[in-house]
Amino acid sequence: MNRAREINYLNSIALHQPFGIVGVSGETGIGKTTVLNFVNPEGVFTVRVNISLRDSMESILYDLLHSLALSLEKVEEVSDLAKEVRKWITDEVSTIKGFSLGVSFGVNASLTHEKSIRPRFNFFKAREKLGELIKQTVQRKGKFLLIIDELDKEKKEDVLRVIDSIKNFIIMEDFVVILSLPFSIYREYAADRLRWNEAGNLENIFTDIVFVEPLKKLEIKELIIKRLGSYIELIEDGVLDIVADFSDGNPRDGLWILTKAIYDNIHKELLSKEDLINTINRTISEYTGLTLNLTENQKKAIRVLRGSVYSREKIIETLQKEGFKRTTAYSVMDQLLQKRILLVEKEGYRISGKFSYMEI
Repeated sequence: MNRAREINYLNSIALHQPFGIVGVSGETGIGKTTVLNFVNPEGVFTVRVNISLRDSMESILYDLLHSLALSLEKVEEVSDLAKEVRKWITDEVSTIKGFSLGVSFGVNASLTHEKSIRPRFNFFKAREKLGELIKQTVQRKGKFLLIIDELDKEKKEDVLRVIDSIKNFIIMEDFVVILSLPFSIYREYAADRLRWNEAGNLENIFTDIVFVEPLKKLEIKELIIKRLGSYIELIEDGVLDIVADFSDGNPRDGLWILTKAIYDNIHKELLSKEDLINTINRTISEYTGLTLNLTENQKKAIRVLRGSVYSREKIIETLQKEGFKRTTAYSVMDQLLQKRILLVEKEGYRISGKFSYMEI
């Protein structure tokens, strides 16, 4: 898959932008980590950290501070400060966790008083130390790029609150941060930039957000062929076309359904299109029954619309020709959009490939 455009753009920002916060967004499994791994601007001191603690806004900050300090301990010019900061954050969190553990094992009649005496994570001190660590790194190493991955797994609200609260401590000359973001933040950011969301202010937080486009069907087929290697001979012609349709641009989904189909038919010498479609039918029927609870109107709309790309007006017109009242057509369209069965793409609207072959 070719992500050269996104990678080159991010490298250029890191190299030429004097400061700023840049996001990388896209659906889960679309390849954001791959893009971040290839961002490596020449002459720019670069550090990569992953965020793994996802309990709250506070946990995101102390995970970030600890991970950054741990990485910078190996850098001679800032090692002393990095060790000091890591010790502080470790002691801070240990005190809080230890106190909480003590309360949980020592429950007594003074529980109501516990709320007033329980130590809390010093969020304000932590962001000051983050700023100090970044500032000294810039002074000693020059242009500094910090790449933060896995933030797209966090809650949108927690991510925005953390970034908004620390931005004044991390926006400084010669420091750029690039981070993965939940797709929902990109949608809101795009509306803010176009002034469709009058109350929005994400353009005041982010210098830019790069959207990692879904892969084209041909790219997904090429990726799966490489993954299968010589085992491609065990797949009937046409199977990969169905897998590519099912994936909706996300290679992880394509590999997932292909793997399920292979295990469903492990006793066969060749995986046929019919075998794959049977697996898709069984899997999607099971999942939609548990979570989507489709109405008869929704099912009918899926049958009518799948297989083609439409404008919004064409969808309403097509549904009306099939007996839907105009208001019902609009309502069903919005319902399918909310359930992510009807997808919005550059070319227009289309039914998800996960429902293209399903008996419904």
